[in-house]
Amino acid sequence: MTRRGPSRPGFNIKETTIAIVISFTMAFVFRGFVIEGFLIPTGSMAPTLLGKHMLIRDADSGYEWTVGPWDYINGNPNLPAPRQGDPQRPIVVNDPMTGRTIERVAEPLRAGDRLFVLKYLEHVYEPSRWEVVVFKAPHVEPQNYIKRLLGLPGERVALVDGDVFFIGPDDETDGSGIDGWASGAWNIARKPERVQREVWQTVFDSDYTPPEATQQDVTPSQRFRPPWAPATPGWEGVRTARSYRYTGSGETSLKWDPRGWPAPGADADPIWHIDDYTAYNQLRSSPQAFNRDLIGSRSIFPVSDVSVRFGIEPEGDARNEAIGLLTARGMQFRCVLDSAGARLERRMQPTTAGDLPAWITIDSTERPGGFIEPGGVTNVEFWHADQALSLYINGDLVCGGINEGGYEMSPSERIAASTGRSLESLLTLRTDDRFNPLGDPRNFLPPSVEWSFAGGPFTLHRVGLDRDLHYQVGQRRTLGGHPDLIAELSPDHFMLCGDNSANSLDARFWDIEYPWITESVHGGETHLGLVHRDLIIGRAFVVYLPSPYRRGWIPMLDVGRMRWIW
Repeated sequence: MTRRGPSRPGFNIKETTIAIVISFTMAFVFRGFVIEGFLIPTGSMAPTLLGKHMLIRDADSGYEWTVGPWDYINGNPNLPAPRQGDPQRPIVVNDPMTGRTIERVAEPLRAGDRLFVLKYLEHVYEPSRWEVVVFKAPHVEPQNYIKRLLGLPGERVALVDGDVFFIGPDDETDGSGIDGWASGAWNIARKPERVQREVWQTVFDSDYTPPEATQQDVTPSQRFRPPWAPATPGWEGVRTARSYRYTGSGETSLKWDPRGWPAPGADADPIWHIDDYTAYNQLRSSPQAFNRDLIGSRSIFPVSDVSVRFGIEPEGDARNEAIGLLTARGMQFRCVLDSAGARLERRMQPTTAGDLPAWITIDSTERPGGFIEPGGVTNVEFWHADQALSLYINGDLVCGGINEGGYEMSPSERIAASTGRSLESLLTLRTDDRFNPLGDPRNFLPPSVEWSFAGGPFTLHRVGLDRDLHYQVGQRRTLGGHPDLIAELSPDHFMLCGDNSANSLDARFWDIEYPWITESVHGGETHLGLVHRDLIIGRAFVVYLPSPYRRGWIPMLDVGRMRWIW
């Protein structure tokens, strides 16, 4: 008798169908309640996150930056052309590091970043300040927007000199208007280190100094000039190299000197201070022009929240000392690196040369011999952000921070310190109720930065300066930008703004509300500029597919720009 082997299971349509249905159900549930993917269409979060854009690179300096679309199909603002610029109307931009004018024709347009969003679950995972959030916009027929979360439910929020101030839901308030901004109940919203590192925007970096050979064919008035000016002889490479070498033995200094920097692209000889100019906004309609004096350009504000950084390499056995000095808001802030260790200090800005107030130590760390050691490079970062000082050595916080390094000001005190005038006198500059003097950058004082050194020869590498996010206040209605327009959030509302502050339609400027939102979400009441919790979708946490690019006809994935979102 022939034995038959074990029977082979047949193709079971029922079980396969059930498995497919379960898989699709789980996928829809996961997408609906856990994680969902989104594509960024616009540049309101640039350069942190990118919508459709051009990627420009200057071959001389090596600097690479993004610029928003210039040309649109049939003028439709929702349909940017796949190729930007033509021989009659080329793309004309300026290298933010050197000022060199660059023209492009038929520049390919890159797609926006694709990102994953982690859904919020009420009472399980709630939104937190500074998170990048996807939500349904309240001012138009509901569609997905992405901004950074600034104000939490129950708070009162003010935008003052670029920073975010708030009063907690349980804190006592002292009314509204000028008296309200003078209240001691206000707190400044300080960013955690991860978020702060993400949002620093480079103003200058010596790594992008063009080679000296490229400057020979350029007229002397158009040659590259860095913003750092040596105070004494003995410096080499400041204008021609990416590292600056000091060969002397006495004390010396480098001072930020913006006069004539960057030289190319300027019609005259303006002084360009440290400000909130964003290279992404070099558009045909000039929302922020490279030439700061161009009529019709969006406002460009001085920024005092900065990071100054370099790597210092002593020569031989020299024990170098370094002192960073920032003058801003009627005060002087400094970090000191000497043989005893490190410390952060502040004092009121001297009014006369002979009247020097005493330095007040904010925080210090002792280290015999100091932090700058011979035989290698010591990386130094001196931060002033959100009314707090921080000092990082080789990436580690050694002094200050958002707790130990903080100092306090009310919104009223901050305005007086940043403009040199009291809030009350500033608001009387114009009697027109529609005009806001706090939205005029000419009323704000620019900062100054200087580094002093002692101890012998050394070389500085990667000498750079970055500036913080600066939430602009318009000269017209701006939610949170005037004592009479404090943002008051109910227990169910949030306030969100874009990182591209000069070119973002966000909570500051939403002056209408979509009727369906008013009736169905807000119960018949309007809440201009605020987003109800029912419209919040989730937190963007990773760019899983950055905008692709083409090499020839082959599309390439820009995997180097995959990153976490902070």
